[in-house]
Amino acid sequence: MDAETLRAEPERVVELIDHTNVEPDSTEAEVRELCEEVLEYGFNAACVVPYHAELASDILGDEADVVVVVGFPYGVQNSSAKRAEVEELLQYADELDMVMNRTAFTNGNYEYVVNDIRAVKQAVGEQTLKCIIESPTLSDEAIRHASELVDEGGADFVKTAVGYEGGCDTDEVRAMREAVGPDMGVKASGGIHSFEEVVEMVEAGATRIGASSGVDIYESI
Repeated sequence: MDAETLRAEPERVVELIDHTNVEPDSTEAEVRELCEEVLEYGFNAACVVPYHAELASDILGDEADVVVVVGFPYGVQNSSAKRAEVEELLQYADELDMVMNRTAFTNGNYEYVVNDIRAVKQAVGEQTLKCIIESPTLSDEAIRHASELVDEGGADFVKTAVGYEGGCDTDEVRAMREAVGPDMGVKASGGIHSFEEVVEMVEAGATRIGASSGVDIYESI
C-alpha cells in the first residue's frame, strides 16, 4: 500500500500494523488485551515474545497473524539456538522477527551474519522471516550494508528496531529501502505513535509497521 492510497483510505492503516507487546514483563492479561484489540480493530497481526506465542495463537486463530520474535533482543545467540527457537514456535507463529547478530556485524564478520540469517530462514521455511538490524544504533552507511546482508541471507523483510534503544526515523527507513530495492519488505518499528507518522514511514519505503500504539494510531486518523 502506498502513501497516496493510505491518505485516501486512512482506515486501511490497520492492514499495515503488527500490534506489538514484546516487553519482558508482559503479562498474560496484557497480551490477551493486545489480541482482543487486534480482532476489534482488524490489525494485521499481534507481535509477542515466545512465551506468549501459544496464547496469542489460541486467541487469534485464523482471524489474524501471530508474529513472534526470535533471538531477542540483541541477536547474540548462535544459529543453532535460533533455529531451535524457531522450530518450537512454528506451530504457533505465522511470521518470525529475528534479530541480526549485532556482535558479528560490529566485528565485521559479515559472512557469519549472512549465514546466521540463512540458517534461520531455512528453519522458517515458507513462513515470513523479518530481520531486525537495530537501525537507530547504526550510521546510514551501516544501515545500507546491514540491509544488503539481510537480503543476501534470504529474509523476506528487513526491520528497523526492537524498540528498546530509541525509535526509528524516516531516514533510516529510506536508507533500508534504497539498499534492498523495491521488492523486499521493509518494517518500520520503534516510536511510531500516530497516523501521520505511519504515512511518513510508508512514503520513506516501509511496507509494514510495528507498533505498541496501534490503537492510538488508528484513533489519530
